[in-house]
Amino acid sequence: MKKLGLVLIGLMLLAFTAPAEASEFAEIDEAALKTLMNSDIEFYLFDARAGKYDDGNRIPGAKFLSYECSADEAAAAIPSKDSLVVTYCASPTCPASGWLAKRLSSLGYVAILEYPEGIRDWKARGNSVTREQ
Repeated sequence: MKKLGLVLIGLMLLAFTAPAEASEFAEIDEAALKTLMNSDIEFYLFDARAGKYDDGNRIPGAKFLSYECSADEAAAAIPSKDSLVVTYCASPTCPASGWLAKRLSSLGYVAILEYPEGIRDWKARGNSVTREQ
């Protein structure tokens, strides 16, 4: 079953856009993120916005994780180093999602995607958001 999951992830990665010059990580767009959310594939979605940039709104299922997270904080949020992780922030001009992806990679996480268009794009395309409690 684990191999099937890895094959599905591999196939999905083929559908994602190639990384932009500024990003070291494969990127996912809104359509692919919605497909992933509606699939049976387990993944972890993190909003990297912090401080005055974090309005508490989240893409459904997302949690906040700081790009300055400790190894213990990352381990508490992500059960395995090979778990599929998606990071996002406000928009392409916000660097926090890339910083979080880089931090997780430095901690040994290997299946990281970045949604660089972020929550602004998500909402602009008519998708709902939730409020973090």
